[in-house]
Amino acid sequence: MASPIEFEVSTPIPGTRWHELALVLLATIVITWPLQRGGGDVWLADQLFRLQGGAWHARYTWWASGLLHEGGRDLCILMFLVLLGIWIASARRAALAPWRIPLGYLLTALLTATVLLFVSKRFSGVDCPWDLARYTGTRLYLPPFSGHAAAVPPGTCFPAAHAGVGYAWLALWFALRPIRPHWRKPALLMTLGLGLVFGFVQQLRGAHFLSHDLWSLALCWLVAATLARFWRWDASPAARGREPGCDCDAEPAR
Repeated sequence: MASPIEFEVSTPIPGTRWHELALVLLATIVITWPLQRGGGDVWLADQLFRLQGGAWHARYTWWASGLLHEGGRDLCILMFLVLLGIWIASARRAALAPWRIPLGYLLTALLTATVLLFVSKRFSGVDCPWDLARYTGTRLYLPPFSGHAAAVPPGTCFPAAHAGVGYAWLALWFALRPIRPHWRKPALLMTLGLGLVFGFVQQLRGAHFLSHDLWSLALCWLVAATLARFWRWDASPAARGREPGCDCDAEPAR
């Protein structure tokens, strides 16, 4: 069975040019710097903590922990497995052939973003709000990229993996381009909504600060756009005859 990883070097499609990717990274730094270094993260967490009576009561509730955290994670895993099954079937079923290359891209983008999120968490050294003395924990607040004292075990809470599980589906913006371009905007809105809900519930639980979610959003978009830049879209029957830089959202001539 052929690997889903198919690349090409060609004229980049909109949203994947190097200056556009650099602008996303720069905007993320500019937006999150005052949150992390200027107290914005802590101020917002203070409000959520105070709203719950000085405790992270949402941390163990059925709707936050069971439904939106564990249930949301399991739903995304199930969706990934269903898409993987369709991608495998597309090798033998002609009706699914136009979806093979876009699905290969989508699966690779989802997996890459998820792995990068969890690897980043493992080595970030950033604590969760619920670990901090400010919120009945034991640690002092240190913003991301500050480092910990050698005697203090590093935290593993940055960036926000659960929000990232939702934002990873931003890859649909590029995956749908050659086959169902009119689905892209609804898919984008649903993905942003999913990431926002996943991120906010984790903030309510005391698992993350706002900036953790924003960095997850940026990482997922950068992964999706970078892979889309080099993906071999012209191998897809649906993409043949299209220029790499075409405006696939444009209405057909009448």
